[in-house]
Amino acid sequence: MKSIQMVLVIIITVSYNIFPQIWIQTPSTPEGGGVTDMLFRESNQHLFVTTASYNWPNGEKGGIRRSTDDGATWINLIDAYNARTIIEGPDGNLYASIWPYPSSEGLYRSTDNGNTWGSPLLTVPTGNNIFSIALNPTTNPITIFAGTRNGPLRSTNYGVTWTQATNGIPANSWVRDIEVDSGGYVIAATTNGAFVSTNNGDSWQQITGLPDTVTKVIFDYPLVGLGENQEDTRALLAAQMELAEALRRDRYLYAVFLALFVPDKEISGSTILYLMEENLKRHGVSTFPREDNSGGGYYESTDNGKNWTQQSEGLPPNPKCSALTGAVVGSTESPVIKQFIGLFENTNGGARIFKRESIVSVENKNELLPKDYALNQNYPNPFNPSTKISFGIPNSSFVTLKVYDLLGNEVATLVNEEKPAGSYEIEFNASKLSSGVYVYKLFAGSYVSSKKMVVLK
Repeated sequence: MKSIQMVLVIIITVSYNIFPQIWIQTPSTPEGGGVTDMLFRESNQHLFVTTASYNWPNGEKGGIRRSTDDGATWINLIDAYNARTIIEGPDGNLYASIWPYPSSEGLYRSTDNGNTWGSPLLTVPTGNNIFSIALNPTTNPITIFAGTRNGPLRSTNYGVTWTQATNGIPANSWVRDIEVDSGGYVIAATTNGAFVSTNNGDSWQQITGLPDTVTKVIFDYPLVGLGENQEDTRALLAAQMELAEALRRDRYLYAVFLALFVPDKEISGSTILYLMEENLKRHGVSTFPREDNSGGGYYESTDNGKNWTQQSEGLPPNPKCSALTGAVVGSTESPVIKQFIGLFENTNGGARIFKRESIVSVENKNELLPKDYALNQNYPNPFNPSTKISFGIPNSSFVTLKVYDLLGNEVATLVNEEKPAGSYEIEFNASKLSSGVYVYKLFAGSYVSSKKMVVLK
């Protein structure tokens, strides 16, 4: 089965070496026969998993579980026959697909970190499962998409009413994933190929050059120094892995659409660590075993996908890895990378979780000075209320970093002083600003650069 996986973007803005540790099973296991999805919230370091039941109704129930202590203990937020997927929306809320059998499957929203979920925003008939959820933050109000066995459903009034959004997508297309770029472009990965919409789902155009069945999509973000002039196509992955760029980068504001698939095994999860000062990406993927029960595990690349090493020490033999998540936590002076892998063993206690912490050694920071001036895209974007803006200067310069509204009015001054050569990260709090698009602009010597960012409340 050919698979395409979603990217979790993690940005680090200091020079460092990473020393990965072995995978260690968490002290306790969330209830369920297997993990169907995972989410590690960088904002509060809470780990959420969705699980499927085993031997329903006599075995373990599925549902949504949360751990606030890296898997030492778990809270059952919702018990159900099956919980399929969970995401964190750009509005800060959680969205999940839950099948509280024997009633119909529904899309639920939590505004309080998963404590309560209320009534479903959307229900679908039994058998028309909700595989995927996405939000388009560039519309007002935010548009919610639900990917089902019969194409995408869409709500343009924040979940009050729903309509089909299938113009251009063949009937009976299972939407295994749906993602929205920061520019508002929507991509649906289906059992009849992948489709792109440039008008918020009003119509879709099929993307050529991809497998017939696409299960996930990636939006990949450029590194420092690549800017707008990076190549439109790249072949970055080897060792039976292929990274294919299906659309030209200039169709998107801040991202490249990438398809990641493996001919003979399924990629169940993906992370990318952006090593900004080293101009390097650290790819990580988890894989589900082949039919012959081989090939499962975790693989990592530190050379933009040219070479891959298996790093499954501590995991069971040929582990049935069904989900992968992670984030960088701590300060920029002493960051730690936390990663979690979930298993789907289809048995009581089969939703085992394994954790790996990678020690980040910050050293010789001034020996890796930027070669050129660079202003990077803020992260996260859209954001509420805080985001981080990073930039680099190769020489000592008087630096000014300001924020403007679209009318050109200055709304904030973040930097206005002499700075030595180096890389910098500034946190911007927009709690006093209204929702909308803003421009931040860097002046350093003769260098001037600006980028857009979106405040979403």
